[in-house]
This record gives sequence, C-alpha cells and structure tokens, in this order.
Amino acid sequence: MARSSCIFLLLMILGFFYPRLSSGQKLTTKLADKSFEEFAFIEAIGLYEYAYQRDTTDNYVVKRLAEANRNVGNTDEVEKWLQKLIDRNVDEPEDIFNYSQALKSNGKYLLAEQWLKEYSELRPEDGRVNIQVSLLEYIQFLMRDSTKYEILNTAINTVGSEMGPAFYKDQLIFSSTSIGVKSGVNYKWNELPYLDLYSAKIGAYGDLSAPEPFAPKLKTPYHDGPVSFDQKKDIIYFTRNSFLKGKASQSRDGVTNLKIFQGNLDGDDWKLTGGFRYNSDEYSVGHPSIDKTGTILYFASDMPGGYGKSDLYFSVFMNGQWSKPFNLGPKINTEGNEFFPFISNDGVLYFGSNGHGGLGGLDIYFSVPEQGVFNSIENMGYPANSPRDDFGMALDSTGMKGYFSSNRAGGKGNDDLYFLKIKRVPVIIRGVIKDRDTKDVLSDATISVINESGNTILTSVTRNDGQFEFEVNKGQAYIINVTKEFYFENEKSVGTSTLRPNDEVFSEIFLEQKIEEATDNLAPKSMEEEDGVPLQVVELEYINYSLDKTDINPDAAATLNKLIAFLKEYPDLEIRIESHTDSRGSDEYNMVLSKKRARAAFDYVVSQGIDPKRLLYQGYGETKLLNNCTNGVDCTEEQHEVNRRSIVKVVRKGVYKEKRDQKSIFYF
Repeated sequence: MARSSCIFLLLMILGFFYPRLSSGQKLTTKLADKSFEEFAFIEAIGLYEYAYQRDTTDNYVVKRLAEANRNVGNTDEVEKWLQKLIDRNVDEPEDIFNYSQALKSNGKYLLAEQWLKEYSELRPEDGRVNIQVSLLEYIQFLMRDSTKYEILNTAINTVGSEMGPAFYKDQLIFSSTSIGVKSGVNYKWNELPYLDLYSAKIGAYGDLSAPEPFAPKLKTPYHDGPVSFDQKKDIIYFTRNSFLKGKASQSRDGVTNLKIFQGNLDGDDWKLTGGFRYNSDEYSVGHPSIDKTGTILYFASDMPGGYGKSDLYFSVFMNGQWSKPFNLGPKINTEGNEFFPFISNDGVLYFGSNGHGGLGGLDIYFSVPEQGVFNSIENMGYPANSPRDDFGMALDSTGMKGYFSSNRAGGKGNDDLYFLKIKRVPVIIRGVIKDRDTKDVLSDATISVINESGNTILTSVTRNDGQFEFEVNKGQAYIINVTKEFYFENEKSVGTSTLRPNDEVFSEIFLEQKIEEATDNLAPKSMEEEDGVPLQVVELEYINYSLDKTDINPDAAATLNKLIAFLKEYPDLEIRIESHTDSRGSDEYNMVLSKKRARAAFDYVVSQGIDPKRLLYQGYGETKLLNNCTNGVDCTEEQHEVNRRSIVKVVRKGVYKEKRDQKSIFYF
C-alpha cells in the first residue's frame, strides 16, 4: 500500500475513534512528532497538515510543517508556513533566516534580501550572513555570464533521484532510486526507494545511456553511494548506511548513520574489504573523494567539533593506515552544511554548501589550494548553480567536463544528473622575450596568441622589461608567436590543460638577430679601421706603373676593371686607392708622383661610371716604406721594388659577421 494511502487510513481511524477535537488533535500531533523524529518527513507532513486542518491556530504545528518541508526541499511550502509564523508575530530569528533562504530558493531575491538584513540585525555574529547581506549584488554577480557553461539534462534521469556521479574508466558510476523495477521498503525521509549503484555509457556529447546495476556484491537494502575510485589500485570508496554482515547498526538515538566503506576489484566485480577506521555509529561519515595519488581522502561528516551541521574533512594515508581526520577549516566550512567534496586531478576542491550564500539551496563552490591550503572559495555561478539544490560535482581528467546533480526547475525528477561543459576557465600565460646571444630583454616585440584552430585571438607588445601577459581559457595548447624588427620570427607552444583556475604558466622565448649574410666571395680578407670605424677589406690588388709614369697601362686597366665589376654588383662597396714610392729621388718628387698615380687610378674608375663618392685615393710617397731602405741606405733593386707599390682595396664599412646558423660563428 502506498504511503499516502496509509496516512489517509490512519487519519480516518483517528477521526472515528477520537470525535473530540482537542483529543484527536493532540494525538495526531504526537504521531506526527514521532514520524518527524524518525525522519519520516513525508509521513509527518501529512499528519501535521491534518492536525492543522483541525486547528489552524496551533503555531507549533505550523512551525513543524515548515521544518518538515525544509528537510525534504519543498521550499514553496516552507515559505508558506513560515509566512504564517511571521504574520502571527511568533517567529524566532532562525525562522527569519530560513524564510529568507526559502524566498531565495523560490527566486524572490528582493524579498530574501530584506528578510536577511532583518535577520543580520538580530544575529550579527552569524557567519552565514556576512556574504549575503548584499544579496542582490551578489546574485547579479553570480548570474553575469550564462555562457560560461553548457548544461545538459541527461537521458537516464527518472522521476526519482539520480546523484553522486563518479568517473570509472569509460563509464559514469552514480546512484539512483528509480531506475528499473524496485520493490521493498522506501526511505521514510522522502518516500523514495533507497539508492542503488549503476553504471552508464558516456556519449560523445556528454549524454548518458544504457544504465546497468554496478557492483552487485556491494548492494545493501539501504542507501548505496556516492563512490570514488583509486583507479591505479582498483580500490572503490563508497558511502552506505551502517550495514555490515546483513545487519544495520544504529546510534544511541536510534539513527542508522552513513559510513564509508572500501572495496577492491575481484575479477570482474567488486568485493567489500573493510570500513574507514573513523566511522562511527554516533555520527555520519560519507561522500568520499580520493585524490589522484590515492593518499588523501576527502569526505563529509557531522562528527562533533565541527563548525556547522556537516563539515568537510580529509585524512592522509600514511604508515599503512588513515590519519586522524583534519577539518578543512572555517574558510570552507560554515554553520550550515557542506557536502559532496570532489578533488579534481589538478587538486581543485569542489563541494556543495548552503552556508556561503549563493543562488539558493546548495550551491557548488570550488577552492584552489594556495601552498597546499584551501584558503579561499569561489561560487561556480549560474547556470552551474540555480535557486534550488546543486551538488555532487565530478570532473573528468581534463577538468573541463563532468556531471553534477540538481533538483532545479525543469528537471525530470527529484534530483537529476546534468552534464556540464566548462567553456571558460581563466588561466594566465606570462613570459619574457630575450636576445638569443646577449640575453638582453627585448621591448616592443609583437606577441600573438594562436589557438588550436589556428586563429590569432590576442595580440600585444612586450613592455620595457621584455615581459608580456595574457589571460586565456584553460584546456588548449596555445602558440605564442613573436616578431620584432631586425630579428627572426620565433614561436613556442604553451599547454594549459594541467593548470588550475587563475594559475600562471611562464615562458622564456629567445629571438635571433638578423645579420646580412655575406657571400663566400665577399668574405673580408682582413679588417682595418678608418677614423675608428671598422673597415672590411674584401679585395686587394696591386697596379704596376711604368718607371716615373702615371698612365694607366693595359695591365693596370685589366686589374681595375675587375674591381669595378664588384662595385657595380654590390652598391655598398667602396674603393680605397693607395700609392707608394721607394726612397730614391727627393721626398717632394716622390710625394707628387704617388699622388698623380693614385689620381690616375681614381679618374679611370670614375670614367667607368662609378660614383666618385664611393672612392678615396691617397699618395703617400716614401712615408710608408716596408723595409729600412730609406734615404742614404745602399739597397738592391729588389729591395727598392718592395716599396714601389700601388694598392687598390675594395672595402665595406662595418664589422663582418658570418651566417648565424653555421657552427663556426665568429666576429672580426
């Protein structure tokens, strides 16, 4: 027989045997209280409603109706019954807080803010209102960007509850009350069947299909799940009611609490291997999440000594056993409830909370560790969160896709599984550009960020310190392209898939300076200096003149013609003409003779169409003898001939550098 039919029959019996209003009213309330204390809230609501119909002035019944409906998430009913208490001026401060939260869950944010401010004046010490007193601004902030996520209600959802997603290999493991045909006792809290474990196939676009029972050897008559996997060691950590060896255990108050158990893969199935050493009959321990190392277990518990109704804890596996649990502290935990922790592969903690403000009910938050400590939290915002309960986030190895549960409006049942794709997770790419050889920082270099589709999405220039910074979306490998005048273009790939939200990755990129390549036949024969400026001697030839003559003879013309060809092919080349004599004859005569010879060569080159600005000529007479055959020294003809010379140098100004890509890099 359905539970609602049982309530109706009970009420009929009460009406028959207790015709007097006051007596029947009192007994109905007692029966309702008993159901309430046994967490049979749906049953209790039916009895309290009957009692209210018999006596609408009973404020105790009104308050119990508000509390029972709040426990099963009927926020419209909570608002209705608390409104009656407030209208009758019999409300207490906690009623006002709960009323503001019901209004918020029902999307009535303006009224919710007004009543929350009134509560904050009565209980200013309550940490639950610190962030919420500017509720409207906060709500607007959380709803500012509805394009941040893609949300999909999955195909496997039922009229019951689907929750507790976890990735295992290529499947999604979750708990459900209503998949398949179920028989047996329902959970008194919400009149739904107990949760069982299932697996489902994950489609290409996140949808789920083909649900099947999972780990049948771990199944109990009570709640099974949620779970977490250490896939490297084939260990499953799972929540279930305190049930072992076919028997449920209870607390001193008669409550069957939640506990964490462990199992190992045995062939193709899982078998129970033990329980978490800090389980207790007196309080609940559940919602496990194991980190990727398999050494840190996060969970929720209402054990004594916490900050609120349910807190988040972690335990470390060391020396072959789990350490005493550590509370995650007041930055994470509140006076309300924190449930369903999930630790991602990159170490970010996700959890559900109704104590940090938010859009209403349970909201999903995340915390990025700072030097291993969770010191700050951030609401995931709309539409990952809604005015109703949103909880149980689980992400895949990329940290960009996953599933969560919600009882938001428009769903198929009590709690639905939703696929979530995170379209934007901000991360920072920073870097510095330097010269490859000098290691000097390079300012005004143009930096372009190219995504995996080959599109340039961001462009900037380096600062005076050579640095740059961009905010990009996590999950892609980006190309950082760098260009700068007088330098060869360079680029570097930067991955972001392992970064946490707002993390930074730093890149040092070097640029190679462009050097004009010298051809082999123009490599300098030697280097000289002219007025402090380096001078490359590219070609050098000697010109012969007849004795005491200055005419350009055919031999001299042939030599000069070859050099003139260089000048015409390479516009940056110049000619230096030097003429010298031996010491025979007077100094004055020799100086005039050398200048006339140098001038004759100059005139010939100019006559062949070379710009005279590209020519220098100089006669040195006997001032630069190459030996000691000076005036009055007896020397042979051969010794004097050494000093008689006219030299034509083809030169280029500046330091010569060979090709940079050759191994024999050198500088003259």
